[in-house]
Amino acid sequence: MEKSKPWKWEMVNVDEEYWNKPSSEIYYLKEIWKEKSFKNFLDIGCGFGRNSIYMAKNGFDVSAFDLSEYGVKITREKANEQQVKLNDLCVADMLEMPYQDEFFDCIIALNVISHTDKLGFEKTLKEIRRVLKPGGEVYFTVGSKESFWWNHPTGIPVDEYTKIRVEDGPENGIPHFYINDEDCLKLFNDFKIIQIKNIRELTQYGNFSSHYHVWLKK
Repeated sequence: MEKSKPWKWEMVNVDEEYWNKPSSEIYYLKEIWKEKSFKNFLDIGCGFGRNSIYMAKNGFDVSAFDLSEYGVKITREKANEQQVKLNDLCVADMLEMPYQDEFFDCIIALNVISHTDKLGFEKTLKEIRRVLKPGGEVYFTVGSKESFWWNHPTGIPVDEYTKIRVEDGPENGIPHFYINDEDCLKLFNDFKIIQIKNIRELTQYGNFSSHYHVWLKK
């Protein structure tokens, strides 16, 4: 199993608009989870805290972690600046989450749990299931094998699902896990599938990324 490696958040502009607005998915999830009276929320791989802070502002009891000490530092600073309380914010590894069993109502992990290999991905899913309450829900993204980067000749192969990115930038040296439709049915069979979408996004550079958006219930 590949050792977990943090995203190099020090290379990212902390004031960039993208990292200071919640992700588009979180607005809808917030409404659905409030209707279900979900309260305890976990943000796996919080980065600069854009989704953690948003959910705390909207009445959720928020726990968040990231493998990057710098990312956690910036999240703490931003929360303090906006006078937002995060119940628990720490540096941690998704492979061994520092939480008790069946604690969270809802969990997000956006562009995070695919930063591992097959064994790491399966272990992370077990950890999510462990900390999620019965009836709780998780929403995460994972790379699709239709993606530009899976089919690009660069990258160091690790297993039949994983390549290590080698281009310059914050993801250099970090493994990326990619799956297809058939893999979804095999990997997620310990959960009830609420919704799975394969979304293709064209970038300004003319290539595209393709990710599964996976919404599961325990």
